[in-house]
Amino acid sequence: NSLPRRFYNGVAMTDACFECLPPYASYVARQERDNCSFFVEALRCGYVPLEDSTLNDDQLLKWAYNVALTRFTEVWEPSRQKYIAPLADMFNHATYPNVRLDFDEYGSCMVTATENIPAGSPLTVSLGDPTNPTTLFAKYGFLTYDCPTIYCKAIHLREQMTALGYSYGDLLVQTQSG
Repeated sequence: NSLPRRFYNGVAMTDACFECLPPYASYVARQERDNCSFFVEALRCGYVPLEDSTLNDDQLLKWAYNVALTRFTEVWEPSRQKYIAPLADMFNHATYPNVRLDFDEYGSCMVTATENIPAGSPLTVSLGDPTNPTTLFAKYGFLTYDCPTIYCKAIHLREQMTALGYSYGDLLVQTQSG
């Protein structure tokens, strides 16, 4: 019973939610919802043997997608792999994490402290790029209190920005320096 029952990320959002978000956050959150739809469609095509009662339960399939999406750790060396490590998947997020996750050739997870951690303090990992909060919000449904950037609301001018040579990443404003 340690897995979450509710999610507040892009997959869980309604069209009304997307309208309330800054444009880039809305765009990335909608991509997460679309990816969930592709996941459900693939399951319903029979690529994984599941009972009809499971395949017809939209809430269960959305929950399964969210568990996999928000619980894996991606490893790039020696090849790209995605692992779910029970308990380690429950560490909190921090811009400056205090532990590092490593996996051996068998997929076993090892947790190493990167600094002295006082007793009773949370163990933290980085769940994404701290300079771009958008993907954290779309994937996990939260923004951190120490987030160093905020969204530019001029993203509706995407065509003009692209013509000027700017990308989405250029439309983030640093909270410390502006």
